[in-house]
Amino acid sequence: MRGGNASFCRYLLPLLLEYFFILSTSTSWTRTKTPIDRQQYYAPGNSSWLGRKSITSTSTNYTTFFPIIYVILGVNGTPHIRAIVDIDDACPSPLHKENVEANLNEINLDVRTLGNPINEDKMPYKFPVKVCELKVEQNTTHRILLDEGKLGMMWKGEMHHVPRVRTNPRKFVLMGDTGLRLKPSNLGLGDLVSGKSPCNGPQVYGIHQCMFNFTKDDITQPQTGSYQGLDEWHFKEFADSAASKDVDVVIHLGDYLYRQGPCPLNNTDVLDGETKDCSAVNSPEVASPRDIANGITINFIPGEYGDNWSGWWADFFYPAMNLLKKAPIIPTRGNHEICSRGGYGYFMFLSPVEMKDYCIANFEPYAVKFDHEQFIVMDDSIIEPLDGGVDHFQPGECPGIPTSGLIFPTQQSRYNGADDSNIQSHLNIFTNHFKRIEAFSQFADTNFYIGHRPLYGIGCKNGTIVTPDWTLQQSLGPNTLDRISAVFSGHMHWLEVIEFENNTLPSNIIVGNGGTQMIRNYINQSSISFIELGLGRPENNISGRVKRGFTLSNFGYGIMERNADDEGYEVSFHTWREESRSIEPFGYRILVPKGPRKKNNGEDATYETPPSTSNDRVSFVSLVCLVVGVVLFASLPFSKHWYAMNQKRRAYQPLYEMEQVS
Repeated sequence: MRGGNASFCRYLLPLLLEYFFILSTSTSWTRTKTPIDRQQYYAPGNSSWLGRKSITSTSTNYTTFFPIIYVILGVNGTPHIRAIVDIDDACPSPLHKENVEANLNEINLDVRTLGNPINEDKMPYKFPVKVCELKVEQNTTHRILLDEGKLGMMWKGEMHHVPRVRTNPRKFVLMGDTGLRLKPSNLGLGDLVSGKSPCNGPQVYGIHQCMFNFTKDDITQPQTGSYQGLDEWHFKEFADSAASKDVDVVIHLGDYLYRQGPCPLNNTDVLDGETKDCSAVNSPEVASPRDIANGITINFIPGEYGDNWSGWWADFFYPAMNLLKKAPIIPTRGNHEICSRGGYGYFMFLSPVEMKDYCIANFEPYAVKFDHEQFIVMDDSIIEPLDGGVDHFQPGECPGIPTSGLIFPTQQSRYNGADDSNIQSHLNIFTNHFKRIEAFSQFADTNFYIGHRPLYGIGCKNGTIVTPDWTLQQSLGPNTLDRISAVFSGHMHWLEVIEFENNTLPSNIIVGNGGTQMIRNYINQSSISFIELGLGRPENNISGRVKRGFTLSNFGYGIMERNADDEGYEVSFHTWREESRSIEPFGYRILVPKGPRKKNNGEDATYETPPSTSNDRVSFVSLVCLVVGVVLFASLPFSKHWYAMNQKRRAYQPLYEMEQVS
């Protein structure tokens, strides 16, 4: 009998955690957010060209694709149907595909935001589009039709498809870091002609512009930066391939917009020293080499780059079109979607956050819950890693198999001997975020963590194995990961899979190979199984010995599918073969057991049941648990309502005012 009461106490703990979580997020001592200063953004070129509609090339003739209808999965898995239309057009109306006479107009799409609002000083560029939105609540006619794939949209007399949104999805596509990498070291190309340095003109992404219009001399001057050829960018192929596999949910791990600036004809890529063929992004108008040779002045705004509609259309919506028609998306925010990069477009089109401002620095974690699993989403975009992070690692000679013992990766402390208050602010923010994540994990057996930055990736820096991300690791609590089955992230531009002995840590899967320029695969593969990770603060005792894993610098994406017996998830990968210029299955699969994740003693990772005895007496502790349980159960409806109202009030705004990151 005692064992049964102890077991009851064991299951009482999640209820207590929920109560404490509600109190901690609702009391008067929650810090009051203050307004975030908006930076002043400018775009070079004639402002009358910004957001114009006279576009001639096939891929950028976006008006023929309107309405662009897709579904964002937000808090608790609530679907947000969104439609992008011309800024002067009306929003679509919901329609029953099989019963067009059915009246679904009691709930219509509202305008989420306009691309050129009256208060235009908030926007860095014009977006000549309107974003319409319908938030589909649970247990409504619209939600049932979405689950059955019977909901459509009527627009200008024609019915348009809305992707099916299942409550029990089985197949998930994993991809991240999908944009075309164009990162000039200096966008002010005209400065090199005159020899002036530095530029003192207006800024784009914090980089001073030197001329408002580019000429023949400007675009032919040598420029060194990070450039990727259009023939090296395969995101559309991956998105189309994934769409053909009947996926139920798209999980994008962040970094959609990499087109920071134009592509000079005479460019040099810092990675391989080659000139990349990417100049087609420079203008929506066709500019032939003959025109350039004849000295015709070309205004590159708005070329297919930048945080404007042309950039987002070319880098994400056009290549992802078929995939977005197929399945809803969980859109993780990457560091390329911070407010000083692509944040304005992200909040217009993809963010699950209510549109109260055109960009906010950070929002709180949220859970997307399905019948069999739950995805917990972290916005880690604001973190500023040591020395610029993994993109700037100089690997040196990475270690091989150790002659004795194991390899213990180094954590990359951001302090590095300095006392930086901004670092402590970030640690406070993410410590609170992880408390929220731990609370979320109590309400599902199988939980998957989703973030952009690796929670514990493996890399090599100056001949030493390192494990990013330090800020996230330092913010973990001792039990944060106990009910997490696997961790998914991007940011490192390759594919990395790490499994741990006895499931002591969740499997770590980094899918940052979705299209953008890859990093070199410098890890000695034979050394991976000799790695033992120790994460965060020593007193938390979070560690795990690597069982097997690999890193791979091939473009591609992943598929996670729940097994037919619902006992686990198989994760497989598809990669680009340059020789055949095709996508092929990669011969490595990983099985993630359904949760809760087990430790090697066979018990649930979070709660260990006390051993039962022959004593049939009900202990005093068990009686207390029983009484508390009855009280909690009786007041649970009120608590749920309180929590829901509190969540609505907070609206997932930033916990604190945070400095914008450049």
